[in-house]
Amino acid sequence: MNWGPTGTAQDMLTFDPDQLSWAQREGDACVVCHKKWPRPRVRVGRLPDDSAVLACNDCAEALMPASLATVVAFPAR
Repeated sequence: MNWGPTGTAQDMLTFDPDQLSWAQREGDACVVCHKKWPRPRVRVGRLPDDSAVLACNDCAEALMPASLATVVAFPAR
């Protein structure tokens, strides 16, 4: 988890570019499964230079934390 300058958590993961292929660093391949077609479109993180890291839809769901359940108010009596 990355911490912003105000001390709040951000959702973006930071990836090590040394562990990624050229296509993954350029956004032409999924950062997880290396799939190139269809081109990944979901931004799941960033590199240290703030360029985007992309993943395919299936891998993006696995990387991103599950959202919290929607809070629903109880009906008034």
